[in-house]
Formats: sequence, structure tokens, C-alpha cells
Amino acid sequence: MAILLPDGLATPALVVDSDVLEGNISRMAEASRAQGFALRPHAKAHKCAQIGDLQLRAGARGLSVATIGEAEAFARAGVDDLFIAYPVWLDADKAQRLRRLADRVALTPPGGPRCPESRR
Repeated sequence: MAILLPDGLATPALVVDSDVLEGNISRMAEASRAQGFALRPHAKAHKCAQIGDLQLRAGARGLSVATIGEAEAFARAGVDDLFIAYPVWLDADKAQRLRRLADRVALTPPGGPRCPESRR
């Protein structure tokens, strides 16, 4: 099925069918509630604060991200529970960025428990 984009739309651009998006978010949230597990959807698929907010308002506990930069961006957007789902090779700069992030949000690094200094 061909999807026609609005004339003049500069690409790349995120184009979303909001009814489908909201239905998918609702179904996933309900499935996690019914099965009794906390949902942290992976934000790398959309990298969009507004979609992350929809997921959180539907009941997600937090968001999963791929990088420290994504975690920082979602924290700036108000997400306060983040899981970094991929290995992070730390140098002094990345370690300091993670420390600052852990001071602001509940942060779960890859392969480890919550940072003890996380606020939640």
C-alpha cells in the first residue's frame, strides 16, 4: 500500500498514524498489566519524546534506550526511569555523564542493578 506524504514534507521525517500508534501502545500496556510485568519499551524505534510520553502515560514503568546520549535526551524530556539496554564502553567523559544522569533519574545500566545513587 502506497502512502502519500504531504507536499513539501522534508525528509527524513517521522510520520505516524496516531490511531494505530495509540492502539499498539494501549494493547502492549494492557498485555503487560495482565501478565504482571513492568514494561520499559525500547525508544530507539521512535526516538521521540512525545511517543515516549504516550507510552509512559499508558503505564510503562520507564523507557529502554540504546546509548547514553539517548538516555540524556529522554531525561531532558522528563523521563525519570531509564534502562540502557546495550553495553557502554566507559571512558572518563562517559562515566561522568552516567553519574550526572544517575543523579537525576532512576537509571539501570546494561547488565547491572540500578545505580545505587539513582534517586528511585
